[in-house]
Amino acid sequence: MVTKEEALQQHEKLKKVQGLQVTYNRYQETATELQNQLNTIASQILEHEIVQTTLGELPESSREGRKCFKMIGGVLVDKTVDEVLKMLKEELGDLRKERAKLDTNIKELKKEMDAWIKKNHIQVVRQ
Repeated sequence: MVTKEEALQQHEKLKKVQGLQVTYNRYQETATELQNQLNTIASQILEHEIVQTTLGELPESSREGRKCFKMIGGVLVDKTVDEVLKMLKEELGDLRKERAKLDTNIKELKKEMDAWIKKNHIQVVRQ
């Protein structure tokens, strides 16, 4: 038969385990969210590079004054090829900075999570 004190200890242990599980789940959700953002940015970078390469292959003589359409905020805007190339270059720089920032955030989160796992003597059964 379980005494009242033992039951109380079991209840407290159960609460601690549940709290640890919630914290672990939050770490996992944050890591997944950051990875999804990183994948989205990587795909945008690839798309921008393809367009930049394609437009960059045009000889300068045929680019001059040539129309080019770019989607900006859901609106198709009439620009020249040179204007779009300049915009793509700037956007690629921004996307690469964002990718580097996300890479850093993911590494920091992993370090923090690993330290938390070690501190709390967590054994991950399934990853």
